[in-house]
Amino acid sequence: MNFELLAQLTIAGIVLGSFYALLGVSFGLVYQTSKIFHLANAIPFAAGGYGAVWSAEVLHLPLFVALAFGLLMAVVFGLLILFLGYFPVMRRNGALLSLFLVSLGITVAFPNLLQIVFGTENIPLRTYNSEGELSSAFDNRVFSSGFLTITLIDVLKIIVSWVLIIAVVVFVKRTRSGRSITALRTNPTMATAVGIDRKRVYILVFALGSFLAGVAGLFVTAEFVASPVMALQWTIVGFIAVFFGGIGSLVGTAFGGLVLGLLSSLSSLYLPVNYSPIVVFASLFIILLIRPQGLFGKASV
Repeated sequence: MNFELLAQLTIAGIVLGSFYALLGVSFGLVYQTSKIFHLANAIPFAAGGYGAVWSAEVLHLPLFVALAFGLLMAVVFGLLILFLGYFPVMRRNGALLSLFLVSLGITVAFPNLLQIVFGTENIPLRTYNSEGELSSAFDNRVFSSGFLTITLIDVLKIIVSWVLIIAVVVFVKRTRSGRSITALRTNPTMATAVGIDRKRVYILVFALGSFLAGVAGLFVTAEFVASPVMALQWTIVGFIAVFFGGIGSLVGTAFGGLVLGLLSSLSSLYLPVNYSPIVVFASLFIILLIRPQGLFGKASV
């Protein structure tokens, strides 16, 4: 076995798995609390990237301010989906299938809206330099140690993803608002009976989930480009991480995403790189056959 290749693929797997974990917690926080299959989580993902690109080029904002603007747009669009899409259906006692169809419709329509507004071309993240010219906003430096290499964005993916995941988990477990989320997720009827405002909790989890999706969108935009169809494949990865890691457990979802990333990367030892999506879906299929509650989930009683 080529141990140098194994080490490099392990590092790549940790980077990819950390990103999967972030996507999983973003999707899982909303799904586990509201039971809405929030496919439209792709919208705040794309809104974060396009918000940063637009504000940097049109408003001439510096990089970090543009990134903050992108995150603001992610949260705004996530809440707009909730207020204009989901809440009207909930007020009419719509079924979960109706909510999913609303989510699906918005998800299909949004890339077309992006193409109308920004065009069909991929757009890199650029800022104005001291000469007043647009240039690449991010210098993705490469760090090497012997035969191992890793980029600056990869390092940031690992650090930022896990800092945010830990912060969300601590928030949910240790704060009053977080315990309201747990109560509504565990027993919605009892939570409502003791006075927990379901609408307020939904607003909170959608804001948090959209913020995490926006961070993920910024990573993709900074490393590659902003694209009208940039988000859906990553949203599906987040959904897979939720069910692979364990429904009902944010920690399980995070570690499930990490395991998926490692499996996807290490599969390159034996399979062509383009087989990695098959590995991800096959892993989900196998784990659900063996443990329907997910890798780290608890069986229902």
